[in-house]
Amino acid sequence: MLNISHNKLNQKVSIDRFKSVQKVNHKRHYKHFNRFLLAFAVVGVIVLFLPWTQTITARGNLTTLTPGQRPQTIQSQIPGRIEQWYVQEGDYVEKGDTILFISEVKSEYFDPDLVERTGQQLKSKSSSVTSYGEKVKSLDNQVAALINERRLKLEQAKNKLLQAKLKAQSDSIDFEAAKTNIQIAERQFQRTVQLESEGLKAVTDVEAKRLKLQETQAKLLSQENKLLAAKNEIINAEVEINSVQAY
Repeated sequence: MLNISHNKLNQKVSIDRFKSVQKVNHKRHYKHFNRFLLAFAVVGVIVLFLPWTQTITARGNLTTLTPGQRPQTIQSQIPGRIEQWYVQEGDYVEKGDTILFISEVKSEYFDPDLVERTGQQLKSKSSSVTSYGEKVKSLDNQVAALINERRLKLEQAKNKLLQAKLKAQSDSIDFEAAKTNIQIAERQFQRTVQLESEGLKAVTDVEAKRLKLQETQAKLLSQENKLLAAKNEIINAEVEINSVQAY
């Protein structure tokens, strides 16, 4: 209220009889409220000096703000190291801008005659290439010679096999002839023995036929051995052909 009027209402009407006014104007309530405000202020000041942080638990990747403080890999023919970065992450660059500075890490690259020495090494490598080319040609010639030698050995082995088969065939014929001869010799010996018992042949004739029979038996054994040897030669020739083909 503005209290413009000279007629004071509070002088005519007493408001102390109301309970709400009594509670507001009670001094003890002021003391309790002031104490509460004081305690709240003290607690607030103490809380301001306490170590107050906000933390959360999470998973992530830790990195640096500047690219020069993180590992970087650059594909280069010559080894080196990054000395300085001229840009930051997020910067706009144009064609021709210098992004970083790379320095040498090998002392060989500081040689003032590096170009000349590299040229000499290049010539040496070229000579090595020529030498290896000649060596390749020589090896090709050796391979061709070995192939030709293998072909000749194979033909020789085949001819040897053919000769062994022909010899075995001839020995087989001789063996059959020897068996026929021994049959004839046995019949002649038996007939001579019979004639000698009848008195028509002399004992010397019987001995001659016996000797002839023994010679025929020996010849049969000899022809059989020759036939077996010829068969072995066939087997050896076949083995030689297989070894040459596998070479």
